[in-house]
Amino acid sequence: MKTILLLIFLIFARSSTACTIFFLTDDNHALFYNNEDYTNPNTKMWFIPAGNNHYGCAFVGFDDGSAQGGINTYGLAFDWYAGKPDRYLPDAGMARVKGNSSERLLETCKTVEEAIAFYKAHAEPGFPKATILIADKTGASVIIGSRNGKLYFDKSTESRALGFGDEIFGRMYKGKASAEHSLGAEILKACVATGRGGTKYSNAYDLRTGDITVFDFSPHAESTTLNLLEELKKGAHYYDIPQINKQISGPFKPLLLNMHRLILHEFPVLPDQAPEISSKVRKFMTDASDGTMKPADYSGNLWEELAPLQAELQAEFGSLGDIKSIHLILKEPENKLTRYSYIIIFKGARALMQFTFENRTQRIHKVETLSGEAR
Repeated sequence: MKTILLLIFLIFARSSTACTIFFLTDDNHALFYNNEDYTNPNTKMWFIPAGNNHYGCAFVGFDDGSAQGGINTYGLAFDWYAGKPDRYLPDAGMARVKGNSSERLLETCKTVEEAIAFYKAHAEPGFPKATILIADKTGASVIIGSRNGKLYFDKSTESRALGFGDEIFGRMYKGKASAEHSLGAEILKACVATGRGGTKYSNAYDLRTGDITVFDFSPHAESTTLNLLEELKKGAHYYDIPQINKQISGPFKPLLLNMHRLILHEFPVLPDQAPEISSKVRKFMTDASDGTMKPADYSGNLWEELAPLQAELQAEFGSLGDIKSIHLILKEPENKLTRYSYIIIFKGARALMQFTFENRTQRIHKVETLSGEAR
C-alpha cells in the first residue's frame, strides 16, 4: 500500500536513479533507447491523443503517473538520468510549468531546437539532480543539465549515450557508420542493471516511423512492438509494461486517474462534494499535522499501519503547510467500501489522494497518494 508518507517523495522527486539512455542516428535512422533503473516494479506505458494545444504522446514511467520518458507524433523523444547533484536554481524570471515539465515539452515541441527554447524559458527544479536527453527524427539531439549552477545545452547530430551504460555504449558502438535497431538492442541488453534498483523496463522509439519496442531480455522471451499512431487511434489508454505483450490484444484499459494530463490543475469537480466525507478527509490531515490521530477514525488494519508513523506523518503534513482547499473529483462504490478521490491544495503543494471509507462505520479503510506537485 502506498501510504501518504510517499507524498513528499511524489512531490519533490521525479527522475529515476541510474538508467541508460542512448540515441543512434545516421542518414536513414533516428533510434532512441532507454533502460529505466529504479526500485518500483509497477511500470506503465500510457497514450494521450492530441487535443486543444497539445500533441499526441506516449509516455513511460511508474504508477505515480509522472512520465520518465516519452515520444510524440512529431518524432521528438526524451528520457531522464539522475546523476551528480549540482547547486543549480532556476532563474526567477523563468516561467513555472504546471505538472511534469517534460510532459508539457512533448505536448508542445516538435524539434530539438524547440525543446531547447522550452527549457531556456521554463523552470525545471529537477535539473540540480537530473539530466535529460532529447532527440528528434532529423537525428539532432541535446543533453540538458546543470553544471556549476548554470544550465548547459550540449547539442549533437551524432549517436551518443548518457547514464549508467555510457562506457558500454562506447565499447560496443565504436563510432559505427550505420544505426541498426539490432545493434541498439544488443547494447541495451548489455546495459541492463541488476539488483533491487536495477532495470525495470527497456524500450526504444523509432522517431521516424513511430514504432515503440518494449524489450524482454529474459531467456526465450520476445519483444513487443507497437506503433504510436495506431495506439493513439484507440483513445487514451495504458498498459502494464510487464504484461504488455498480452494486454495489447486484450480489453481496453482506460487511463489511471493520475495519468490524466494536468490532473492536479484542470480537474472535473463532482457536483456533490460529499460534505460529511470531505470533513473527515480534512480532519484526517489536520489530525496528522497536529499529532492528534485517534484509532476510532480508522479500520483496525489501517491504524496498525499508521500508528507507528505518526511522527513522520506530522512532519510531512507540517512541511506542506495549511490546507487551502479540497475537491472531490471521483466517487467509486466497491462492495462494502467507497473510494473517494480528492485534489488537495496545500499552501506548499498539490496532491491527488484517495480515501477508502467503510460504508457502515464511516471509518477510513485505506489512504493512498497518487500524485503530488510543489506549488
